[in-house]
Amino acid sequence: MRLVRKTINNMTLFLKGWTLTDPKIFVKKDAAYPESADDIVVSLNKKMVKEAYYKDSNLTIDSLCRKTNTNRSYLSRSIHRLYGTNFCDWVNVFRVNEAKKLIEKTTEDYLDLEDLAVQCGFNSVRSFSRVFKARESCTPKQYFRKKVRKRYQTKNL
Repeated sequence: MRLVRKTINNMTLFLKGWTLTDPKIFVKKDAAYPESADDIVVSLNKKMVKEAYYKDSNLTIDSLCRKTNTNRSYLSRSIHRLYGTNFCDWVNVFRVNEAKKLIEKTTEDYLDLEDLAVQCGFNSVRSFSRVFKARESCTPKQYFRKKVRKRYQTKNL
């Protein structure tokens, strides 16, 4: 019984010393854990556009976290809470928007899907077309044809 009390007293002293240590040890790091989920995703949205991380076809959540000094779990949770989607779908939004910009800038009457897919960060034409169709309800070729038709209609007016 005395041994148990002595052990409890020693543990209590240890715990008291532990709780009296510098409380700054337990403060979250600002770079990896911002105040809210909104902050991290908004700052990453800006970085994605500015640095064009989405153009890297080998982009993963781990590699993006290393580049931006962000915690992987926190980023994944933040994207899910804000957009209700996963990391890959979030990145594909940037890629599809880039493809739409490039299609609209094109002055030619021909669209090279493979070149466009690579420029936007997709690994293959098939995945590019699948993701584009899911987001825009038409294939990249159909989107391109619509833009060409509009261009000719505005020229003829």
